[in-house]
Amino acid sequence: MGCCASTPSNASPYPQQANSSSRAITSSQPQSQAALPRPSTNASNHSHRPHPQRARDLTSHPSQPLKLHTWTSKNKTWTPQDLDRERTEFFDTRVTGRAEIWQALKATLEVLWNGGDPGDNDGGLATAQMILDAAGITIPSGDLAGGVYDAFGNHYSLPEHIVANPANLTVAPPADDDDDKTGDEGSEIADEETIIRRREEKGKGVLNEADLVEIRAKLSDRESQPLRIIISKQDSVRLVMQKLFDASDLQSPRYIKIAYMGKILKEGQTLQAQGWKEGHVVNALVFGGT
Repeated sequence: MGCCASTPSNASPYPQQANSSSRAITSSQPQSQAALPRPSTNASNHSHRPHPQRARDLTSHPSQPLKLHTWTSKNKTWTPQDLDRERTEFFDTRVTGRAEIWQALKATLEVLWNGGDPGDNDGGLATAQMILDAAGITIPSGDLAGGVYDAFGNHYSLPEHIVANPANLTVAPPADDDDDKTGDEGSEIADEETIIRRREEKGKGVLNEADLVEIRAKLSDRESQPLRIIISKQDSVRLVMQKLFDASDLQSPRYIKIAYMGKILKEGQTLQAQGWKEGHVVNALVFGGT
C-alpha cells in the first residue's frame, strides 16, 4: 500500500546510543579497572604477619649503686660452716656464663663477706662497686641477690645465702661451755692447751724470737685500727682466735672466726699453712650477740 513506509531490516526500535554505550563500556573497562584500588601486596602480607617489634638491646641494662642485702632464713638453720661450704660449691659448679664474670662476682662477695678492707667504713661497698664496674657488671636493683648482667646482656643469678649471711645465723656454743664439749673438737682443744702448758712447765715453751710473729686483725664489729698481737708461728688458728678474743675485750656469747683472702680459715691448722703471709692483715669476723 502506498501509505506504508518501508523500514530498513537492520533498524532497531531502540536509540542508537545503546550500541555506542556498549562500545563505551568495552573501551573504558581498563580505565575502570585502573580506577579501582588494587589490593596492596604489602598490606596483604601485613595483615597476615605480626607487627615488627623493635629489637631490645640486651647489652644495655640500667644499674643502681650496690647495696647490702639483708634477709632472714625461714626454712633452714644456717651456720658459718654451712655457708662457707655452700659458697665454695656454688662457685665451683658454675657452667653457664663467662668465667671471668663469675670470678669478679666471687671477688666482690669476698669483700662483702669480710666487711671490706681495713679502714673501710661502708662494709666494703665502695671496693666491691669498683670490682663490678671494672668487670662491666650492672645491677638493675642494686642488690646482688636480684641478679646481675654482664656487658653482653647475659644474666647471672645469685641466691641470697651466697650473697650475704642471714640475720638469724646460728652461733657457735659460747667459749665458757668448753667443759661441755664432746667429741673430737673438744678433745683437740684440750690437747692443744695441754701441750702449751707442758711446754711452759718444762721450759721448752720458751720460744725463739724467730718463731714469734706479729699479726694484725681487723675486727668486723668496730671501725678501729687492726688489733695487733704476737703469736707463735706454730700456733693453730684456734689459739690465735682465742688470743684475739682475749685482746679484744669481747664477751660470750660472742666469738671470732678468722678469714683471709675471702676464706674462713680452718681452726686446726696454722695461719702460714693456709697461705697467710707475714705482714698481711687478717679479718676477725665477730659473731654472736651485740
